[in-house]
Amino acid sequence: MGLLLAYFYERDQDASRYAYYGVMGLRHRGTVAEAVAATPGGGLVAERLEPWREGFTLPRGYAVAAAFQPSARLHVYAGEAAALVDGGCPPGPLARAAAEKGLREAAEMVAGDARYAPCAAIVLTRSGGYAAGRGYESRRPLSLGGYGFEALYAATETAPITLMGGRWSHDIGAGEAVYGDAEVFEEVRLGGTRRTSLFEYIYLARMDSFVDGVDVYRFRREMGARLARSHGVEADVVVGVPETALPYALGYAEASGARLELGFVSTVGRVRTAVAQLPPGERARLLSLKLNPVPSVFEAARVVVVDDSVVTGLTLKVVVQRLRRLHGAREVHAAVSSPRLVRPCPFQVQVLDEEALVARHLDDDEIARVLDVDSLAWLPLGETVSYLSGHGIEPCTHCMG
Repeated sequence: MGLLLAYFYERDQDASRYAYYGVMGLRHRGTVAEAVAATPGGGLVAERLEPWREGFTLPRGYAVAAAFQPSARLHVYAGEAAALVDGGCPPGPLARAAAEKGLREAAEMVAGDARYAPCAAIVLTRSGGYAAGRGYESRRPLSLGGYGFEALYAATETAPITLMGGRWSHDIGAGEAVYGDAEVFEEVRLGGTRRTSLFEYIYLARMDSFVDGVDVYRFRREMGARLARSHGVEADVVVGVPETALPYALGYAEASGARLELGFVSTVGRVRTAVAQLPPGERARLLSLKLNPVPSVFEAARVVVVDDSVVTGLTLKVVVQRLRRLHGAREVHAAVSSPRLVRPCPFQVQVLDEEALVARHLDDDEIARVLDVDSLAWLPLGETVSYLSGHGIEPCTHCMG
């Protein structure tokens, strides 16, 4: 669910030292990644990573690229070229094109071939070249930056570029790609429509990132305010489910006039339970460790719990049960800062089990009873689309309704 490239122009540089922090900045997107390095001796070295494990290492080389599973995949063709593709498109043909026909052919394939229309991709070659681009209907963003005059960076969002010590330059548009080596920088502009997934802005990206030029933090704060105005309940306290929902909760509290509280303390740090591959029972225990309530915030209070999205409803159900039974909340209202998730994503932006999507199978009254909440509100889909259209973006909303 994310891509990264750190390419240094001098072959005696160790890009893995910098790419390490970029991978750290993307690990909210997945627990497993694949990485490949171009080495000074002219080889490509690939390794599997578990970025949440302390002390993980990257292959060393003057260029390092990484792809986060399950939607991003790496393929190395005949030791000559490596392709990393995000969005469910096949990396093999792209790696072969780069090896046999060259980088321009690979860049044009990413930007203009129907097989890569919804995807983003990065290519490294044994001879020292790179390419990075997006398909002409890309659902996955890709940003470019650099480390002074020493390196070129690319990443799915801008925060990893900053964490690698770099500076964000610009976003690669739909149907665009760049390619080059230590001496050449070229662009391919075939054109397309920016169809970046709405889920990127709502959930996947870090709040300190920009996606296609949109400030993610400001987007979420504004959507929280719009959610409050559409919800219209009276409450004493607003809390956000850490940490993606916190900007939404801030906007909600400001618009509603209720006080914002920090309602939960985590024992396990910044772990995204939605991307953790765990059985339901273990996930419920992890949620209890991640979301331990602060008792005095909730006692006899009318509470609005702001969550970033509802897939199965497990997170909210665990939270609501604890607030009611253990901490004496008088009312609990759920405000979901995402439109309803009603179908899986065909572009693998987020891997969702159709049978587990609670909003697909139950209406709002039924979901409210299951969650044991006094009211349930979803962020109106039209509010998100109107905001992004003002930035020239037609987001993909296939999974939402």
